[in-house]
Amino acid sequence: MLQFSLFGFPVRIHWLFWLNSALLGGAFTARTPTEMQGVVVWMAMVFVSILIHELGHALVMRRFGERHAEIVLYAFGGLAIGSGWRSRWEQILISAAGPALQIGVGLLLWLVTRSLHLESALLRYAIGSFLFISIFWGALNLLPIIPLDGGRISEAALGPARERTALGLSLVCAVSLALYMGLLNGQLFAAVFFGMLAYNNWQRLNRAEQLPWMNVR
Repeated sequence: MLQFSLFGFPVRIHWLFWLNSALLGGAFTARTPTEMQGVVVWMAMVFVSILIHELGHALVMRRFGERHAEIVLYAFGGLAIGSGWRSRWEQILISAAGPALQIGVGLLLWLVTRSLHLESALLRYAIGSFLFISIFWGALNLLPIIPLDGGRISEAALGPARERTALGLSLVCAVSLALYMGLLNGQLFAAVFFGMLAYNNWQRLNRAEQLPWMNVR
């Protein structure tokens, strides 16, 4: 893993993060030098945007007393990992901080660059990619699908006694998105991703059904 420190937070990057970023950026179909450059630029924008997202989580963790938070970028995104206990409101704020910072930086860049005339096609592509990743992916992350940030917010807001409700909502959203992406948009990667999340939620929901204390309302 590539490792470094940012604002006092250890950061580790798994090689699968780069691989998946490259595949999403069109590495399979890139043939010309210009297309290869586009893949590299896309990977760089994914890295910067996801790092900003996880930094948002880590900074709020630190605000709530977490001393050992670290950031890991892996196959399908990233994690801000801490070791301390958190209240429900702290968890909600921590979960919301990542997409909030990511979307906020994206909107700020849009405001700064929207009136600029950029002659470089590569720079325009870089900015467009960053805006898409930061704003669209950030908003998508707020959907109530576990383990996305919106799902974590839903879990924390409903509380342990209503875990089945959070899982059921997550399952419906994940299945709906998997079908939409696969059948209507033809986006196989996204359909598989949300299908995997739906399957994981279905497994968790089945386990929750077997625990009597989960029936408490």
